[in-house]
Amino acid sequence: VAKLQIILIEHKMFKLLVIVLTISSVAARGVSQYTIQTFTGSDGSDGKFFASVESADGSKTQFIELVNNNLDAFDIGVMDIFDVESSVSLKDVKCIVIKTTTDDRWLVDKVTVAYKVQAITFVNSDRVGLSTDSAEGKTELKLCSDEKFTTPITASSPSTSAC
Repeated sequence: VAKLQIILIEHKMFKLLVIVLTISSVAARGVSQYTIQTFTGSDGSDGKFFASVESADGSKTQFIELVNNNLDAFDIGVMDIFDVESSVSLKDVKCIVIKTTTDDRWLVDKVTVAYKVQAITFVNSDRVGLSTDSAEGKTELKLCSDEKFTTPITASSPSTSAC
């Protein structure tokens, strides 16, 4: 990410125009970026949800809260996109674990995780809801893929592959 700043410095005797180009890199900070797309099914929620991405070798990211600028995230029939950062860099994406701290049930139909040049879609085929109320669902949902669905990621938006 590059940021251009133009600074005008004025003094009694002269004016100086300074142009500063700041280049910051997520990789240089030791941070990996993941894009998580959720597709809400028949049960929307106003609750808090967290995700962890896992690799085939068992390494995983910490749980990261799914927060975006959309104040109405997790609404019925809506796709939400979450750009998250982790200090963990995975070799690949094998599973996603989503957990909740709320009793406001959420049914996620599918989740796409985009990382590096890989995009994998996981489908909640058992239609397991997320809720701390055991009558409504489970507090944690783990979705994995036995196959490798890889799709190049474009700069404009993550691609998705259907499972």
